[in-house]
Amino acid sequence: MRFLAPPAPSASTASIDNGGVLFASVGCALCHTATLKTGASSIPALSGRSANLYSDLALHRMGQNLNDGVNQGVAQGDEWRTAPLWGLGDRLFLLHDGRTRDLLDAIRQHDSQGSEAHNVVVNFQALTADQKQDVLNFLRSL
Repeated sequence: MRFLAPPAPSASTASIDNGGVLFASVGCALCHTATLKTGASSIPALSGRSANLYSDLALHRMGQNLNDGVNQGVAQGDEWRTAPLWGLGDRLFLLHDGRTRDLLDAIRQHDSQGSEAHNVVVNFQALTADQKQDVLNFLRSL
């Protein structure tokens, strides 16, 4: 699996491009970082490569809505590693446990008591309907 190519994003449109700018400006890119670079690897093809996974791979407190009560290592039930968003447009189920098929609902679920994403969701909710649609188009393009 290491040598499989990453999902290819959809062709760019004005809406997708605008959605990418809005995605960053509301704060989504603070955790869903567009690109990370791989570390040194004994396999040259994997060493120092850019990975456009839209994740910081860090552990974040996501609040009570996403708390599943399962502790794994040092992670409590309301803590999750940022899920990579690449390939999101091909997914049927969203969030760590597949609880929704609706992107807007997945975004709303990021906001609950104790969630680090609270301000980001507030910023997203302040967008116009057209701007929100651009963000959704951007996410589906990944």
